[in-house]
Amino acid sequence: MRWTRNLGVAVLAIVVTAGLAPAQFRRMSRARWARGGRSGRWFRQTSRTGRNGHTRTVQSSGSYGNGQYSRNKTVTGANGKTATVNANGTYGNGQFTRNKTITGPNGKSATVNANGTYGNGQFSKDKTITGPNGKSATVNANGTYGNGQFSKDKTITGPNGKSVTVNANGTYGNGQFSKDKTITGPNGKSATVNANGTYGNGQFTRDKTVTGPNGKSATVNANGTYGNGQFTRDKTITGPNGKSATVNANGTYGNGQFTRDKTVTGPNGKSATVNANGTYGNGQFTRDKTITGPNGKSATVNANGTYGNGQFTRDKTITGPNGKSATVNGSGTYGNGQFTKTKTITGPNGKQITTTTSGSTSKQN
Repeated sequence: MRWTRNLGVAVLAIVVTAGLAPAQFRRMSRARWARGGRSGRWFRQTSRTGRNGHTRTVQSSGSYGNGQYSRNKTVTGANGKTATVNANGTYGNGQFTRNKTITGPNGKSATVNANGTYGNGQFSKDKTITGPNGKSATVNANGTYGNGQFSKDKTITGPNGKSVTVNANGTYGNGQFSKDKTITGPNGKSATVNANGTYGNGQFTRDKTVTGPNGKSATVNANGTYGNGQFTRDKTITGPNGKSATVNANGTYGNGQFTRDKTVTGPNGKSATVNANGTYGNGQFTRDKTITGPNGKSATVNANGTYGNGQFTRDKTITGPNGKSATVNGSGTYGNGQFTKTKTITGPNGKQITTTTSGSTSKQN
């Protein structure tokens, strides 16, 4: 079962990355690089001063345009030692490459090299991760999409040559969807995730069954409504032992105000609640949240801020059940290709951490 738990974490990270990467790549291409054939450079610097007065800095810079990009980051610790992350890549004509080198304060490096293709309802993504010891792991993925169907197959091979596979397929359209996934570990044992749902006309349902290598299953059943400035979301999670937990949420939104209330009830019948409300508009916002545990004790988060005319402020106070508070105070400026951000975190003991960030961007047609 240990490999299953570790695999679950690894697969979650990889699947999320795989799901987001194409969308991110397309958005960045349209918004930053492909828009009018623009290119440009950017720079950013952040300094963080801790409670002991020691300061850490992060300097980043990069360029983009003409089907190429570069991103370089240097992190300097309070002791003056540095770590660097240097990345570059190419994109266009249905192909991409992404290369990254991470070098630690001791001079040892790890690399991540990726390439892929996309278009005509198909994609492929291959990645090699090489550690400081020269040993490598690979992630090879390919898939198809279109006509209301998709498939995604991935093989993760570790430095020892052992592999894990993730095979997924699904359908979508006409107010319905299905997603089925099989995860097979190095020992040949498999776990499955089967999901389906409906959406439309102000309602939705989502049902998921997770079955482990031992055949035992857990289910997540959700449904809700939305529209006319209101929403509801109800979820029941049932474990392999048949015991259930529920999450019931509802809220309102509109006219510069919102409310969100959530009740989480465990298998033992005990409940915790999260009640939130706020306002927004005219360059100001407020957000207040109260979290009450099964023992009746509460913690609160109160936030407010302003924005507009190239400036912003964000202030937050977190008060625990014992009445002690911590604060986060932020402010900044933006405009004309430049920005600044300052944040101060003050703990219940009065000690502070301050982070200051500044940067600039420049674009050329």
